Amino acid sequence: MLLSMNVIEIFASIDGEGKRQGCLTTFLRLHDCNIRCSYCDTLYSYGPQSTFESMSIQAVADIIEQLGNHRITITGGEPLLQEQAVIELIDELTKRNPQYDFNIETNGTIVPSFQRENVWFTYDYKTPSSLAEDSMNLDIFKMATAEDIIKFVVGSVQDLDRMDEVLKTYPTNGQIFVSPVWGNIEGAMIVDYMKAHNWQNVKFQLQIHKFIWDPGAKGV
Repeated sequence: MLLSMNVIEIFASIDGEGKRQGCLTTFLRLHDCNIRCSYCDTLYSYGPQSTFESMSIQAVADIIEQLGNHRITITGGEPLLQEQAVIELIDELTKRNPQYDFNIETNGTIVPSFQRENVWFTYDYKTPSSLAEDSMNLDIFKMATAEDIIKFVVGSVQDLDRMDEVLKTYPTNGQIFVSPVWGNIEGAMIVDYMKAHNWQNVKFQLQIHKFIWDPGAKGV
């Protein structure tokens, strides 16, 4: 029996970050989150004031299929709070088109219980300025494959120092990305830190959708 899922929005755009940055992508944003980050840029995805629709897996799959992109990002909130529904959706869409490529953006608190050949994960490690670091599940470093990303969003030198410590303490096969908290730290400061600490295997990124559209815009 197919489950339903609580959906905030489904839209087509370009991927603003990560290894598919700049590519056409369909986004499925799911409702609710189990942590509260200080710099959250999707406050509308959780809490009593958020608006969502309970949709069948078939209905969600139909919309994604109609939008026509084979790259799909499932995000939130925290999408793994609805993990079984996410699995059913992925399997349903893959039956329709084996070319779908799924990125699941997760906040680093939950280790996924499943793998698929066409699924990879972006784990968001929360640095001290997020006020949510204590919720991190450090098993993500062991679980991450070479296809997965571990993303650090930093807002201060303290965050960079913590990132450096974490990278030295928890080796991983995942790809490491770093990006600034919007408006809190200059990109040049991060690059200078990368050079000073010889971060040869870290990739700096900016969220390009925040340059194309208003940083607070939804559905982009």
